[in-house]
Amino acid sequence: MDFERTADELYAVGPSEFIAARRAAVARAKELGDTTLAKNLGALRKPTTTGWALNLLVRVEPDSVNRLLELGAALRAAQQALHGDELRSLATRRAAALSALTDRVASAAQDRGRPLPETVLREIGQSLSAALAEPDIGADLRRGRMLGSVSYSGFGPATLASVAEPAAPPPSDTEPKVQPTTAARTEAETRISDAETAAHHAISELEAATEMASQATQKVSELREALSRAEQECRFAESARRTAEEAARIAAAELEHARDLATEFDT
Repeated sequence: MDFERTADELYAVGPSEFIAARRAAVARAKELGDTTLAKNLGALRKPTTTGWALNLLVRVEPDSVNRLLELGAALRAAQQALHGDELRSLATRRAAALSALTDRVASAAQDRGRPLPETVLREIGQSLSAALAEPDIGADLRRGRMLGSVSYSGFGPATLASVAEPAAPPPSDTEPKVQPTTAARTEAETRISDAETAAHHAISELEAATEMASQATQKVSELREALSRAEQECRFAESARRTAEEAARIAAAELEHARDLATEFDT
């Protein structure tokens, strides 16, 4: 069982199936006795719908994605050389490529029973633009393990900085050096393992709850739309009923009038 291959498989499944697939992969790793692999797989984060769609695009259109990233390199070179005519031509090709790829991923998602809302399509276009502009983002996209949308401000990809812990002073020669006992070390390692397992479980539960909430929100939206359509149909039906009722009243009056005329002729 290989981490890279398993991770690729996980990021190919839909967001709603990710947690269950990851849980199964972790279980397989544990059955094989590979606790390190199980821990690394358990730490993989669930992608958003946008992240899943971007990963899907890389899988269904790898050549088109590569051409987009090559176009980005050509644009950067033209910008540095200040070639105006070439820049205008490349900018036109860029707009066409972004539109085509966005349409392609929308179609691929629709074929898999997952139509993409307009907000996700905008995030996909934004992310593809960022990948085109920034090589590091492009490399992340090509790997097919995007977690969500990404943007590029023109100042390089965002990074997280951490403050280094101050170095501990060296122990004094006069101070006794305390060595942890084997039992204490074992207990500490066990507590760390338990804490990591609990953290992974909590993350999985949070992701599952988030997915359920998202599905419930979507269901509410669909029901509201259905209710709105039903109310509109009801208004149309009521209007048609009133029109038919008026037509029936007029027809009855005309019938009565015709009968009166017929009676006059008979007499």
